Amino acid sequence: MTPRPPVRGELALPDLSPGQALWRGTVTALVVVLPAAIFNNVVVADGEEPTSPLVLLLFALILLGGASGGWAVIRLSSTARLPHAAGAAAGAYLIAQAIGVVLRLARGDDLSWVGYPFLALLMATCGMLGGMFARRWQQQSGPGPSGDGGG
Repeated sequence: MTPRPPVRGELALPDLSPGQALWRGTVTALVVVLPAAIFNNVVVADGEEPTSPLVLLLFALILLGGASGGWAVIRLSSTARLPHAAGAAAGAYLIAQAIGVVLRLARGDDLSWVGYPFLALLMATCGMLGGMFARRWQQQSGPGPSGDGGG
């Protein structure tokens, strides 16, 4: 099918390959995840309890960032599937967590390696949920960027 022209006031999104959309989704997730993760790392290092409302709010914001990455992948590529959305969120987690590990090691803190795979899977799940919401949005709102219903 040929792409339909954008209606006045409608944002025309490019139709990227799944690989390109995965990287753009990772960057989208990092825009939200990285500042929240670094701030969370600083707050916890300053003696804040891990169960405080601020830490929990930052954790929820990090998960929302993973969902935004999955959303971006599905919205930018009509052929991308949910594993691409999960990969974008997990990739953003790996980058943010690598920075967090370096910061903790620089402070001399102990690391708990057991939680990292669990949290990576949690972020991937949030990315898939964001992708599912994007797919549902495309189905209800009409054609995606390629004019074929979004995949």
